[in-house]
Amino acid sequence: MLILKDIKNLWNSVAIYKKPIGVFFALIVVIFTYKYFSTSPASTIQDEKIVEVEIVKSATIKEMANFIGTIRSRQQTALTAKTNGTLTIISKPGQLVKKGDPIAKIDNEDIERNYKILKEAEEIAKAQFDRASLLFKSGASSKNAVEEKKSFLLESQKKLSDAKISLEEIKILAPFDGIVGLFKFREGSQVNKENTIVQFYDPKSLIVEFDVPLSVAKKVENGGQIFVNNQEYRLTYIQKMLDEETHMCPAYAEIDCSNCVIGTTVDVSLVTQAKQSVVVIPLEAIFLQEGKPFVYIVKDGKAVITPVTYGIRDKKHIEITSGLKEGDKIIPFGHNRLYPDVAVKIGTPGLGATTSDEKK
Repeated sequence: MLILKDIKNLWNSVAIYKKPIGVFFALIVVIFTYKYFSTSPASTIQDEKIVEVEIVKSATIKEMANFIGTIRSRQQTALTAKTNGTLTIISKPGQLVKKGDPIAKIDNEDIERNYKILKEAEEIAKAQFDRASLLFKSGASSKNAVEEKKSFLLESQKKLSDAKISLEEIKILAPFDGIVGLFKFREGSQVNKENTIVQFYDPKSLIVEFDVPLSVAKKVENGGQIFVNNQEYRLTYIQKMLDEETHMCPAYAEIDCSNCVIGTTVDVSLVTQAKQSVVVIPLEAIFLQEGKPFVYIVKDGKAVITPVTYGIRDKKHIEITSGLKEGDKIIPFGHNRLYPDVAVKIGTPGLGATTSDEKK
C-alpha cells in the first residue's frame, strides 16, 4: 500500500507539466510533417536550373596548325662593298630607284688612277698598231713589227678591261626596282671589301616565311589555304625536305599587305584538314568525366548527360562524330552547376527564363 501511495504522490507532482509537454511534442510533429511532406510547386520551381542552349547544326570546320612567321620581301638583298675606299652616298634612304640606278660609290684613288693610266696606254698601243699596219701596207715595215704591235695592243686591252671591271665595282647599283634602306656607314666613312653598305628591297612583293614540322608538312600541299593575321591567302611553297639545321620544313606564302613592316613577326594559321556538313558544337560544351567526353542536352525539361566522340577541331569549335544530331539542344557552358536529369528551364540571354509558350 505504501508503494501505491508513493506513485500517486509522484503523479500528482508532475501533473502540472502535462500540458506544456504535450504542446511541445505536438509542435515537433507539426514541424516534421511540414518538412517531410512539403513539395509545393514553388519549391519545385526554385530547384529548376535556368540554362542557355544552342541548337546543334551542321557546318564546315577546319583544323589548323598555328605558327609564327616573319615578313620578308621576296626581292631583298644586302648590298656590299666590292673594294676598299671612302663611301659616297648617291641615293637617299627610302628612295625608290630603278634597276641599274646608282645607290652609292666607293671612292678608291688607286683604282681610278690605274684605269686612267691603262686607258691612255691602250690608246697609245692602238695608235702604234695602226701606224705599223699602214707602214706594212706601204712596204716600209715588216709583218713581225705589225704582229708585235698587235700583241702589245691586245695585252693593253686586256689590262684595261680588268681595270674597267674594278672601276665598275666601286659603284653600288640597284639590282632591281626597289627601295633604298638605311646605310650602315655614314657619308665619307672608310669601308672595306665585303662590308654591308645598305639593305635594298622591293616593298611590293612581300612573303611570310615560317617553319613547319614534319607531322604537318605531310598533310599540306602547295596552294593550300593559309591565314596570315586572319587574312586568307594560299600557300605558295613548302619544302618537302627537312632543313638540316632546324629539322623543319621551310615554307612561305606570298601576301598583299600595304601596312606590313618587313622583318616583323605575324600569326600564321595553316589549314591541315577541312570537313563540310558535319555536326559542329562549341569546344567549351564538352567536359570530361573519368577521362571521357560528355555534353549536356536538354530533353523533356531535364539536363541529360550524353557521351560523345569527336573529330577535328579549330580554335572555338569541334566536330562531333557520334552522340549528337542536328536539332539537339546542348548546354554550352555552366556544367559545374548541373547534374544528370536535373530539371532545367531554357533562358533567354540577359532576360532570364522563357515561358512555356516561348519554348514552343
